[in-house]
Amino acid sequence: MANLYHNDRLIVAYASINQSTKDWSAGAEITWKRDGQRFSHSVGGLTDRFKSSDDAERFVINLAKAWIDSNP
Repeated sequence: MANLYHNDRLIVAYASINQSTKDWSAGAEITWKRDGQRFSHSVGGLTDRFKSSDDAERFVINLAKAWIDSNP
């Protein structure tokens, strides 16, 4: 699991292993506050599979950063 900030938004990235195929999938939660309210966005349901948890997390972190940059 990786936690990092990008443009004042917290990204919590995680990887999950498929026990049958030994492939990894990824997801992330993005949270932030604006005007005293808390907001969140989930990145999930991805069909991409990876050979390592690091690769999965790196992929979803880049995807989350791109979403943040597109949704200021």
